[in-house]
Amino acid sequence: MKKVLISLVLLIVAASVAACGGEGEGEPADGDGSTPTAGLVEITFWHSEVASNLDAIQSLARRFNSEQDEVRVKTAFQGNDTEAMLKLTAFLGSGDVPALIYLAEVDTQKLVDSGAARPVQDFIDREDYDLSDFDEKSIQYYTVDGQLYGMPFGIVVPLLYYNKLDFSEVGLDPEQPPKDLEEVRELSQKLVKRDDHGNILRAGIALDMNPWYLDVALAEHGDLYVNNGNGREGRATEVVFDGTTGQDFFRWWHEMIEEGLAINVGRNPSQADALLAMGVGRATMSLSASSALRSVVDVLERGELNLEPGVVNLPGVPGGTGLPGVYGRSLWILTGRPEEEQEAAWKFVKWLLEPEQQAEWFAGSGYLPVRVSAYDLPAAQSAIAEYPLFSLPVDLFLEAPSTQESLGPLLGPMRDVREVVATAMEETVVGSRDPIEALDDAAAEANDIIEDYNRRLSE
Repeated sequence: MKKVLISLVLLIVAASVAACGGEGEGEPADGDGSTPTAGLVEITFWHSEVASNLDAIQSLARRFNSEQDEVRVKTAFQGNDTEAMLKLTAFLGSGDVPALIYLAEVDTQKLVDSGAARPVQDFIDREDYDLSDFDEKSIQYYTVDGQLYGMPFGIVVPLLYYNKLDFSEVGLDPEQPPKDLEEVRELSQKLVKRDDHGNILRAGIALDMNPWYLDVALAEHGDLYVNNGNGREGRATEVVFDGTTGQDFFRWWHEMIEEGLAINVGRNPSQADALLAMGVGRATMSLSASSALRSVVDVLERGELNLEPGVVNLPGVPGGTGLPGVYGRSLWILTGRPEEEQEAAWKFVKWLLEPEQQAEWFAGSGYLPVRVSAYDLPAAQSAIAEYPLFSLPVDLFLEAPSTQESLGPLLGPMRDVREVVATAMEETVVGSRDPIEALDDAAAEANDIIEDYNRRLSE
């Protein structure tokens, strides 16, 4: 057990290092510490990647620096997605911002509203840059009022990870994972282990209080998160996540913990706690995403875990499509830096989006490429052949629809609203509050946040 713990902890060691500074601001990505030569434009690139993904993104930056002599990129870790956005917001107007920043899809409307980002549409129109090979859904997500603002860089597919060995141990077919939340409940009833005093030794699933899972449940079920077509027909003025699907999701979450079929691992800021619980045998299943795939397989290759992983689409409320919405990471060029740095950032963005680099990023992380042709290149093909876990999210996303529901919400105060949802989830679990009452109150508080945000924006 000690060796298992050590191996799983290695999965988040990189996250811990990065949280303490990672590759620090001002440290060149190529690590040689040399002084830039005359005519070379130096830019800073803020990101939020850890573990194997950190290695992959730094490797790309180093290779870019070595292949040309016009732009030098310095990578700088800025904490998790929320922390990076908070830091950017605090520094806007000071000039102490990067030329290029890497953000989650939920920050799109707020960054557009801030006026801090230069639409990449400017560069696309100027150069007649060809978008025909890009995933259409990703382009649609970051297009606001007919302008493409952030350039999509990687696609995230929500997944359920499970241990096939535990399935076999209790007589379940490891090739028949749960299709929806009710099947998760049914399988958990067979998988749970208790001691003589009724204490849980192994739960069916580890759940973290991540409000993103409500977004996923709604999109997968074909339901909106906010009104006005998820903010795509007009600015959102209220949430609609408290309908039947949201209620079923909150009720399921509450009952799984209350009945001892799931364990609560809290807010999970490292995004590894649920996987850690699965790895040490405290749970058979956990919720995560394709962006963790490379980190997981890298740990497994050390050979010290009694774990045979499987992945399946993240189960939703019964009656859903089983297909994911659109989630991912995008690159934003900021106007707070000189024109020459913006142009240099665009050169780096174009290079990162070439199919070869996109295939390499997929293989090194688990983020799906936004360039469709990247799947046919050796790096991507080798990753899928060597690690079969990589193929499922690809198949799921290529089948996913492009609708207002699946594209997800455009909402300026999205992170504030998610915080309200996370608090409501905690109240149903820790405080044993009625889940429907907690959801209704969260919706009311979210509407107040949206009203205040829209009012301040119009002033």
